[in-house]
Amino acid sequence: MDKFQQLFLQQMTEKMGVLASAPLVPEREIYRLVHTIKGTAGTIGLSEWSTEAARLMGYLREGSEQEWLADDLKVLLQPLYSLLPAWETETAAASAEIEAPSEVPSSYTAASSGSEKKCLIVIIDDDPAMLRVLKETLEACGWMVLATSLPSKALEWCYELEPDCVVLDIVLENSSGFVLLDNIRSRCEERLIPTLLMSARNDKATRMKSYASGADDFIAKPFDRDEFAARIGRQLSRRLRLTSMLMLDELTGAYNGQFLRKELERWRSASAAADSPLSLTALDIDEFRKWNADGDYTKGDQLLRSFSAYISSRLRDQDIWARERADRFLLLQPGLTEEEAEHAARRLIQDFAGFKYSQNPQLPPTLTFSAGVTAVSSSVPGEGILEQAALAVAASKAAGGGICTRYSDNQADNVQEQTLRLAVIDDDDLIRNLLTKQLSDLSQNHNMEIRNYKDGEEFFSDAWHSMGGRYLLVLDRMMPRMNGMEVLRKLRGGAGHGEYTILMLTGVNEEREIAEAIQAGTDDYLTKPFSLIELEARVVRLLRGMNR
Repeated sequence: MDKFQQLFLQQMTEKMGVLASAPLVPEREIYRLVHTIKGTAGTIGLSEWSTEAARLMGYLREGSEQEWLADDLKVLLQPLYSLLPAWETETAAASAEIEAPSEVPSSYTAASSGSEKKCLIVIIDDDPAMLRVLKETLEACGWMVLATSLPSKALEWCYELEPDCVVLDIVLENSSGFVLLDNIRSRCEERLIPTLLMSARNDKATRMKSYASGADDFIAKPFDRDEFAARIGRQLSRRLRLTSMLMLDELTGAYNGQFLRKELERWRSASAAADSPLSLTALDIDEFRKWNADGDYTKGDQLLRSFSAYISSRLRDQDIWARERADRFLLLQPGLTEEEAEHAARRLIQDFAGFKYSQNPQLPPTLTFSAGVTAVSSSVPGEGILEQAALAVAASKAAGGGICTRYSDNQADNVQEQTLRLAVIDDDDLIRNLLTKQLSDLSQNHNMEIRNYKDGEEFFSDAWHSMGGRYLLVLDRMMPRMNGMEVLRKLRGGAGHGEYTILMLTGVNEEREIAEAIQAGTDDYLTKPFSLIELEARVVRLLRGMNR
């Protein structure tokens, strides 16, 4: 018996024990449990459970408000209860030795070849055991996977991390995959992000509704994990081909960052040959994150469209206007010196107040944007020029926003952009210091302050934990005083005054604990022992989302 089967059976023992003790149980809750059993059990190789669950689904209605008496429910679920004793015996016998992970199937390797290895996949399912299976299956292909049972967390990831694929189960606690897909549909269509719906119900009506809702694919549970990985790989490859052919950002109508990079290289060479000036300006909307703070991302999207329309209507024909990410835009201006580009940016900033009122009088008068200008030189690589523009706009934002700043060589030392705070919380001195040292290297590319703590109590006793702004916690689950789960629940419960992104570190055999962490709202997790390179890659991905 492998670890996924053990976790599933432990959860079923607990859940069915709760059902047996309840005097009345809503039918919709029974349906959700049976739906979960059919899909997860079949996928991890417990065919008896899946078969019985499929039969029971014929007696239940998904949205029914009818309540079942305890005795009637025991009769209905007796086939499942009869499976528990034998499995409990097997589980106890196998608890001393968990089956080692099998080798990655060859089909996974084939599916993960090429550029899509660095892709990010978001999965939402109300069953932690299924999330665990799918996360490990896809990560074996070389992809990065974020898994959650919380629709609000999935919605946040879809807007702030811009995943390359989203996989949703149709049946979710207090929601549904259809509702969540409807919330992210416009975003996914604009960014060409494929969406896949899963369900243990495989009737024609469910499949037709899935496709009508905008899903790119429907996967019936239970399914073969090799085939699941192959279908995800096909969607990722398709997105990669499409995005490589497109030039425009679908949300704003500006060019995309990939196109601007190509134009930057082309104009660098052409300007050097003609001895003509060339300037690059980075523009950021000030305090843009506040527009998405309440979870209504439509406000932020509308602002981005209006802002892009304002800038593009005031440009010359030869200017190249592009959206890089979130509220970061880039403006490449052939023929303009750095001084001329700075003057043009200041005029745009000054005229923005009148534009805001004419477009929407309800927009706050304090809404501004910042700009940073740099001269493009053939002696500086393209990415170096982009970094110069980023430093210049960061200097403008650090000075209060609403201004334009020219790049200077000492800005890397002087810019005080909003600090990212990274905390390593682990009771093992060796691990804690090793992780701190490894992650300290990232401070060269991120304005980041790093501290470490031996447990949760020490973290919360330091006023640093509640200074506001953005925090990333690398958090060990097992600690003697206030362990990682206690820290996670306290932060998700409203402790502190910052925005907290959490990467949980867990042990090899902590399947139940991983499920609890997912349900409690961890953003990602890593199982010890892990590679420091893998840890750094996950931290970089999370930091990228925090910077949007």
